[in-house]
Amino acid sequence: MKTRYRYRLFIKVFVLFGFIVLMIVLFIGYMVIPLQKKSLQEIMYAQAVSVSRSIVQANSDAMINQDFGFIVEHNLHVLKNNNGILYILISPIRGQKIFIKPASWEVYETLNPLLDRLQNDHDQLLFLNNQLMTGKVYHFVYPINFSGIEWGWIHIGFSTEKYDYYVKEINSQIAYIIVVSLILILFLGFFFARWITRPLLNLGDLAKQVAAGNLDVTVISSRDDEIGDLFLNFKQMVSALKHSKQQQENYNQHLEIEVRRRTKELNELNKNLDHRVKTEILRRREQEQMLVHQSRLAAIGEMVGAIAHQWRQPLNALGLVLQNLQLTHQQGKLNDEAIQRCMEKSERLINKMSSTIDDFKDFFKPKRNLEFFKPYSSVESVLELLSATFKSKAINVEIMGDKQLEVYGYKGEFSQVIMNLFGNASDALMENHSEHPLITIRIKKNRGKVVIDISDNAGGIKQQNLHKVFDPYFTTKSSSEGIGIGLYMSKMIIEKNMQGKLYVNNRDGGATFTIELALASDFQKNSNIVDRKKLNQQ
Repeated sequence: MKTRYRYRLFIKVFVLFGFIVLMIVLFIGYMVIPLQKKSLQEIMYAQAVSVSRSIVQANSDAMINQDFGFIVEHNLHVLKNNNGILYILISPIRGQKIFIKPASWEVYETLNPLLDRLQNDHDQLLFLNNQLMTGKVYHFVYPINFSGIEWGWIHIGFSTEKYDYYVKEINSQIAYIIVVSLILILFLGFFFARWITRPLLNLGDLAKQVAAGNLDVTVISSRDDEIGDLFLNFKQMVSALKHSKQQQENYNQHLEIEVRRRTKELNELNKNLDHRVKTEILRRREQEQMLVHQSRLAAIGEMVGAIAHQWRQPLNALGLVLQNLQLTHQQGKLNDEAIQRCMEKSERLINKMSSTIDDFKDFFKPKRNLEFFKPYSSVESVLELLSATFKSKAINVEIMGDKQLEVYGYKGEFSQVIMNLFGNASDALMENHSEHPLITIRIKKNRGKVVIDISDNAGGIKQQNLHKVFDPYFTTKSSSEGIGIGLYMSKMIIEKNMQGKLYVNNRDGGATFTIELALASDFQKNSNIVDRKKLNQQ
């Protein structure tokens, strides 16, 4: 198998060389044979023209005088003296046609249709199997003209014996050349293929030794051509590999020393690594607790502000009740009925203020239980708590969308996120002094998700700040107005606690915060964690 593989290249070069040379010889033969045939035909054509002219000149007077006896006698003499001419046909336009053969002659009233057609293509030489003679004939038609007047035609049939003989000789010579070429191909091709492949095979053996790791091979070539250059380049490559190998060994030694040194340093570092990791974890936990604490403080601050807005109207009303009570007393009209009316009205106002406290208490102390809820209802609840705040700032709020869409998650934390986004929108509207401040909420289903868009018309967020709004401690407000953790905590709640998405972009002259949450039906179909009936019972 190894020897067979070794000589595969030799066979390919040998076959390719032989194929190319043979194709060249065949091409030459293919081109030469038609040329030779054409030359023979031209010779026969010239001979036919010469014979035809001599016959016409010798018989011109007899043809004009219609002396057919002289015509027959002269042409019989021509046939006897020219073995290559088989017949002569004198065909006048009008009158009888004379067909003359070496031993006889005949007269025809009409011509054979084939010969009649040839007269229309006169001055042509062609091969045909003539119906007048057996065998193949070289038939020539020549027009007879006297002083510009067309008298008729002369048909001469030439033997093709010599033509066939010469064509056969040409074919034999071409076949002989092909046979000789094949012998030369076998002889020269062997030495040519050997001359080409032998050094390449030797070079292949050397390459295998180098690939096996032997870089001490001896590369010798006495050829002063491209193959010699190939051997020289291979020798230079082997030398470069030896040099590279030596450098690699030196580098490996240096690397081993460096590895031992680094290993020692790493062992020393590992001794303190556990302590450093614990310290870092503790530090991160303290930071997270601080963020949560700051977020709670910010929420408490928002809650206090919301309570203040919700209490302002009932407190004003309660003050008016007390003023009316005092005025009634000063006028001396104070009686039990007036006191009773003031007491009832004051009780209603105090109950409303107490109810407000209860609403905010429940809102800011959410249950840490997963539950099914409708985002539309949660947003309405937040708007009810913030209605006084928005009214005092002349901010209009529009909510639209599907009220029946349901999600699964932490309802209380979701409400905190909505309140935080409303607070940011409100601050942006006041800061930019929008002429007609508006907050729009759209709740819809898109690609199997519940999408909540909260938009404002406050001019949007600056492009350089758009990717940083969810970073902790990033804020565009003064230090007294915000610490930059509200949006960070909102993103943490939506994306980590509820496996959703929260992102922002500028749209229609303002900022749009988008919340994406999975439909409740996805949890009902794919999760065994929640039993809907148990949740309803709770």
